[in-house]
Amino acid sequence: MVKTGFILCCLAGLLLTFCPAAEGKLIGYWPLDASSGTIATNLVAGGTNGVLNGSGVTWVNDAQRGQVLNFGTGATATNYVDAGILPTIGDATNFTWSFWAYSQQGANNNVILGNRFDANANTGGQWIKFTTSKFEFTTSPQLVVDYADIPSGQWIHHAVVKCGSDRSFTYYRNGVAVFKTNIVINTAITGRPFYMGGDKFAEWWQGRIDDVAIWTDALPTNSIAGLANGTLTPLTAPRYPTGTFDLADALGGGDGRLPGFGGFGDLSATMGAYTASPSNPYVDGTFVPNTNATATVIDGAGHTYDFDAQNSSSINLPWRNGLNMDLDPSTNILANFNGDPTNHSLISAHASKGITFNLDAVRTYTGLSIERFTATIGDSRPKVLGSISYFVFVDGVLVTNRLAVHDSEDVVTVKQVSKGRYLTIAITDANDGNVCDHGYIGDPFLTLVPYQAPPPYKGTCIRIY
Repeated sequence: MVKTGFILCCLAGLLLTFCPAAEGKLIGYWPLDASSGTIATNLVAGGTNGVLNGSGVTWVNDAQRGQVLNFGTGATATNYVDAGILPTIGDATNFTWSFWAYSQQGANNNVILGNRFDANANTGGQWIKFTTSKFEFTTSPQLVVDYADIPSGQWIHHAVVKCGSDRSFTYYRNGVAVFKTNIVINTAITGRPFYMGGDKFAEWWQGRIDDVAIWTDALPTNSIAGLANGTLTPLTAPRYPTGTFDLADALGGGDGRLPGFGGFGDLSATMGAYTASPSNPYVDGTFVPNTNATATVIDGAGHTYDFDAQNSSSINLPWRNGLNMDLDPSTNILANFNGDPTNHSLISAHASKGITFNLDAVRTYTGLSIERFTATIGDSRPKVLGSISYFVFVDGVLVTNRLAVHDSEDVVTVKQVSKGRYLTIAITDANDGNVCDHGYIGDPFLTLVPYQAPPPYKGTCIRIY
């Protein structure tokens, strides 16, 4: 007799899983490892494949790098690869370009990577291109990186990173930053083509190229170094640095890096309702702690908490990245958040208020894991009549709090965020009226570490016949 059955598995920790996007906003990765055909495959899902054009572009097997693209076979060859249209490049936008090149000609203005003219005609005043003599970024103002001429006859890794938060522009050669400047772009570059090995109309280069990739993000230096030394590929290179992720900057629409570039980020809250924040990927929502016997919803999963014993009234003013109506909350024992914005940040609000951050959004955006949350939470010193109570939750569970805080503060460390989805912080008026109850959260930082896979699921499997 044949017995059939099914298995019941009770798995622990199922809700804690997530799939990190380690490649971030990688929009094009052309490994250039084919041996024939006219298509250079883009490994990014939905990305534009490159199309080989001209008699001078061929697939070859290189002794050092294997299959690569060769340009310029013959003295009069015309050649380029059309890889689509670049995203708009403006003042606050990010991008990274990375590629290997083996030049077979001297210093000139031919296009190794980028473009020279408009996609439809050999005219146009904006272009962006690598050549053997310089990198040209013709916007307003124009940026020319007059690096040392690219030598012929050797493979060299090149990368350029534009970071919108601090307006920095960095060129790397073989993983080392050899040029860095800051530039404010007044005129955005839009609708520009992306070519390899030459422009569509002219300036055809002679040499070999391999492993071309572009991001709409500013990769950190460790990623560029890994791409250059071969320990990383465009599919595995982290697009965000380990260390600090600033929740104040994220509240204001920034990307969590210091120094931040997010705005005030005023987020209002409503009594009796949880207000989702779909326009901000890092803020799940806001709420006003209850002043009655009805517990308040505090996160997107519907967890609730009863603040009634510590809350008598509320002024529904917004959460703000930076100073609200408050004066500088720092003292001689605290960092000067207002005077040193490069290294410190601040979230402030008048009691009573609650805010919930989406930790999974941080993981997905950065491709990293979260080790802990740290902050200095307190009552504003200059507001001598004020007092607050604060509460910190992870996935609806209260992990730390202090009641009736007056002219003081606590340094808070929360390790439970390493496995949590929602980080919730609430400030109430300590149940004594809301006069001068100005609370603040100083240096609200998540510490990011390299991605760690979640532990295997544990449970019991029972076979039933």
